[in-house]
Amino acid sequence: MSQPDASLTVLKGKLTFLVSFDTGGEVDKQTLSGFFKVQSGTEYSKPVEVSFGKLTGLLVSEKEKLNKICDVTGSADLYAMGVGIIRVDFDIPEGMTVSDVIMAMHINGIYIDGLDLNAFIARKMNEVREQIKPGSTAKAKVFYQHTKKYSMLKLEKYTPVLDPADLKSQYGTDITRFLSGESSQRRLHSKEISDKLSHDISYYDEDLFLVSYEAAVVKGCDDYFNDIRLYLELGLALSFLFHIYDWKIDAEIGQAFKAIKTAQKSTMFTQAPRRLERSLLKVSEFKLDILDNLEDLMNPLKVTSDWYYQGAYEHILRLLKVKDYEGIVTHKIDALEDLYSTAQEISYSKIALITEIIIILLIAFEVVAFLPR
Repeated sequence: MSQPDASLTVLKGKLTFLVSFDTGGEVDKQTLSGFFKVQSGTEYSKPVEVSFGKLTGLLVSEKEKLNKICDVTGSADLYAMGVGIIRVDFDIPEGMTVSDVIMAMHINGIYIDGLDLNAFIARKMNEVREQIKPGSTAKAKVFYQHTKKYSMLKLEKYTPVLDPADLKSQYGTDITRFLSGESSQRRLHSKEISDKLSHDISYYDEDLFLVSYEAAVVKGCDDYFNDIRLYLELGLALSFLFHIYDWKIDAEIGQAFKAIKTAQKSTMFTQAPRRLERSLLKVSEFKLDILDNLEDLMNPLKVTSDWYYQGAYEHILRLLKVKDYEGIVTHKIDALEDLYSTAQEISYSKIALITEIIIILLIAFEVVAFLPR
């Protein structure tokens, strides 16, 4: 693959940021719609969308030392499963290169209404959480610190004008850097480029919809862009929810470890099985939620009846490693259940030993009491 020094110039396009965050637990769609006074469908897989309206953005180009003002639209997509996605769309100023866009992303040179991107998104997250659970943001800063950011570049007009195949071959470096979230100028290996450019889920040959774990690049796809983006957001929401479960289960495993250490030090009676049981009950809620809702959401046949979207959605889930994270979570739940069973067996054996000792003592007492007669 060639790696030209010139960067692809954007004449018209959008730079989108999707940031997943925890809304504080599962909330049914009807309640979510009531909180934000918006209409929404009944499908569990589709979010409640809350618009932020028109905003003003600023993209700072380090190369040209120019500040480029642009229009921005923003919204929050809230899922009943307890995850939200803040979405902001920047209209890329005409003449800005893809390299300039990547550089702006990596020098924190992106602003919305006077705030840098991270501060703006954090403020919107807190506003959403506050509406769902008033007072939650003041006392749960540590709990809400985790987020996951995803970037998307949509090319509508650009120069030089190339079809998707030539775009990949001549500007594969630009596209790969964006898909990898990388701003360094190191020379990329041809295998690295070809690997990133192989994840194309486009329907037509003249369109391009490349998806990776970090970002997506889109050319055309006007007829079905919104649908694919919806499935991409659903995949991101599921991936992030399993991250949340993983963090919470880790905390419960820490408590279980302490309980086991306590049981080792104790010779007879201990509360270790009881503590393990409390951790297991909390974690079992996650397992029931996975079985009740998430398994359906990860089944393309249950999410859509369209054969193309089924394949695209399955492809997205694989690239975002959703099923891999589900496997990690279920493995930890199973391990905790095994741990609880082991602790119970140890506890029962101790109780049985104590019972045997008491019975022996009672028999000995009866014998001693009978001897004088």
